[in-house]
Amino acid sequence: MKRCSSTTIVLISLIFFPSVLPNFLMNAETTPKSYLTISSTSIPRGIKDPDIYMDTNDPKMTWNGTTLFADNQNLERPRIVEVNMLGEIVWQYVLPENLKWYVNPGFDVELLPNNNMLFLLPRNGVYEIDRKGSIVWSYLDEKVSHDADRLPNGDTLMVWGGGDAITDAQVKEVNPRGEIVWSWYAKDHFYKTPFKDIYDEGWTHTNSATRLPNGNTLISLRNFNLIVEVNPQGSVVWSWGDGVVSYQHSPKILSNANLLVCDSGHARVLEVNRKTGEIVWQFERPAHIRDADRLPNGNTLIVMGDRIIEVTPDLRIVWRLGVTFPVQVPQRERRSYDFYKAERVGMVAPQFSIVSPQDRTYDSNEIGVFIKYSDVDLSTVWYRVYDRDKGRWVTGELMHVRNKWKNALTFDGKETGVSKITLDNGNYALRIWANSTGWGDLGENIFHPKVVNVAEASVNFSVSAKPTLVTDTLPIYIGLVAIAAAIVVGLVIARRKRTP
Repeated sequence: MKRCSSTTIVLISLIFFPSVLPNFLMNAETTPKSYLTISSTSIPRGIKDPDIYMDTNDPKMTWNGTTLFADNQNLERPRIVEVNMLGEIVWQYVLPENLKWYVNPGFDVELLPNNNMLFLLPRNGVYEIDRKGSIVWSYLDEKVSHDADRLPNGDTLMVWGGGDAITDAQVKEVNPRGEIVWSWYAKDHFYKTPFKDIYDEGWTHTNSATRLPNGNTLISLRNFNLIVEVNPQGSVVWSWGDGVVSYQHSPKILSNANLLVCDSGHARVLEVNRKTGEIVWQFERPAHIRDADRLPNGNTLIVMGDRIIEVTPDLRIVWRLGVTFPVQVPQRERRSYDFYKAERVGMVAPQFSIVSPQDRTYDSNEIGVFIKYSDVDLSTVWYRVYDRDKGRWVTGELMHVRNKWKNALTFDGKETGVSKITLDNGNYALRIWANSTGWGDLGENIFHPKVVNVAEASVNFSVSAKPTLVTDTLPIYIGLVAIAAAIVVGLVIARRKRTP
């Protein structure tokens, strides 16, 4: 058999060498144009009611959502009303004939996490209804008024102040079976001078109770001009208001630990530093102010007589709803018709934008994911990557960032997730979605989110990475080594053939 010459070996090696060349030498595939879509909760439309007007609405400054309140303007037809930002009624519940006389003092209503409504009819009881108006739970008691909150454990916290006697419990917690599992008596702490001889529509005329994250309860004793915090054993651990407020309503602890309260006797809303007693913000108008909620955008929703307004931190009114034809009665009697409380049910989806990746081709297999977002009511930002060439997801649900809230007041910190992903060459789509906390306002029920809104976005991108020295170019070096080895072998063989 004839031996192959070195030239023949080299030619054979060059013939087979292209088979080890990497695919990056091939022409790059044209990337289709990417897209970006964002969806969020839009404003629900409703029916215009001639008895209600809305004359101020600045969409750029307001906290978008629906507003829920009890409407007593027509005492022959009291109702619970939910309106959109245009003042249109999107839902209402007219009290049945046998209940319509139980609306004073303190017809309270709130939306529950299950989308049912919890409302208190003073001197009658507390009811939970579904959106069709069917009663799904009730607790009948003549000694309830002003305020009822559903707690995380399913119990209901309620107040009695609309004619309370010294021997009465001003606050009680009732379980779903209707059993009283906790109660608080003002007489155990305040049956002494200067409180024991006071009487004005009741001894204390307690008008609010809120269960705090620490397990304590914040209580408003209107006739005493006092707000107290009591522990589970009933002891008063903090009090404030004497000499500052008069006939206060609806106190709330904000996320910054300050107190927000309606100083009804002085027709103002105050934000107070609980540690120093300093008034750090106030809104004052000549009106009967009985409720105020701090919204996630920093604005405050205020109920003032026959109007409900949203006001900015610099005191600009950016939303106002009112009664078209207020009942003309003496001021003292006017309170029976005025709005008592209101709650803004937030419909604002999380605000964010995709900074990286963008609609382009990347020359690296490692892709940075960066989402610009607003912290306002944001819970979590998630993302996934879809391989458009293979038609399948190539990652699971990855967390980008999470704001950890135990409840509307307790912030447990920020958690960051995966910010870089490694992908093979190809065409991809990045899908982002985020959800809100759903707290809506910092009202009285601070343990459960109400309506969680979601926004989403997506962008197409491609990866066409250049080879790296260690991995992608390895086949080239193997081929070169094979060629060099073949040349050396050929030269050795040729030299041996010349050797006698």
